[in-house]
Amino acid sequence: MLTIKFVIIYILISSCIIYLSIYLRYFDKPNKRGIHRTPTINTGGLIIYFFFLSVISQDEFNHNVELIVSIGFFVCIAGFIDDRVSLTPSSKIILIIIPSIYLILNGISIDNLGQYEYLGSLELGKFKIPFLLLAIGLLINATNYIDGIDGLLLIFFISCLIYYIFLIDDIQTINLLKLFVIASFLNLILNLLPSKNKFKVFSGDSGSLFIGFFISFITIDFYNSFNIHPVILIWPLWYPVYDFLFVSINRLIHKKSIFKPDNTHLHHVINNKFYDNKMLPIILFLLINSSIILLGYKISEISKLLSLVIFIVGFTIFFIIRLFLFKRFKN
Repeated sequence: MLTIKFVIIYILISSCIIYLSIYLRYFDKPNKRGIHRTPTINTGGLIIYFFFLSVISQDEFNHNVELIVSIGFFVCIAGFIDDRVSLTPSSKIILIIIPSIYLILNGISIDNLGQYEYLGSLELGKFKIPFLLLAIGLLINATNYIDGIDGLLLIFFISCLIYYIFLIDDIQTINLLKLFVIASFLNLILNLLPSKNKFKVFSGDSGSLFIGFFISFITIDFYNSFNIHPVILIWPLWYPVYDFLFVSINRLIHKKSIFKPDNTHLHHVINNKFYDNKMLPIILFLLINSSIILLGYKISEISKLLSLVIFIVGFTIFFIIRLFLFKRFKN
């Protein structure tokens, strides 16, 4: 009964935002980087955010998660403004750092990166706040990078939420995350509608920035609140982290600005390869992503240090494969 209530709330919120977006012409227009050929609503992030806000306003679930959602308003609005007027990278960084510092100073923070065999505890010490701001900023940017083909960002988000549901044992938090999964899945359906459907909705920067912000801080909070080792929590983040690092390093190698958008992301390469079948890249990502997360979790159960080493080695393998694909993509 509770689920039906929130599905109705989601329908009301999404209907209002879609109607207003059409009326105010809040569209993502076709460009050289985009895969769409018709103007498409890009306020899906607002739908997700205001649904999340409505959920936490109805009941007490988890104080820290509710605080993350509340403060995430400023990040979501920053993304919405960016979709309208294209903020400079420095402006976006400032608008993300301020709410991030607020959460860190209010206890959603970590002092170490976990305990490892032979190494002991990896303490952050006085580098704690700079490290957290850097890690959060990079993950938010990395999440923004993967919003390049229909469905990819939301499947990544849903995968993270389901994985965290599996890890924790607090029924209130589980119920909250389940509602978030339902809303994200409904948004995914809107995202995967045919290009010419007027109800097709992109997440936009409001969605990608908020999702990155939300995932960053619940990852930190779940380490503290539920004592889940960081190396277990990082595995759902492998793709945005790997792709972000490759693209940034590759741009530096070719003496390009790391802030200048391009089509060298892995999902762009795969999407171009399977241009006639838009669902195939999504299905492929879903299978690979699920397999890697499961493998990472199983390795983490055996050894935390081994899991960390394999995560790092995994990026090296990813980087080599991407260099090969990048050369073929250029040719």
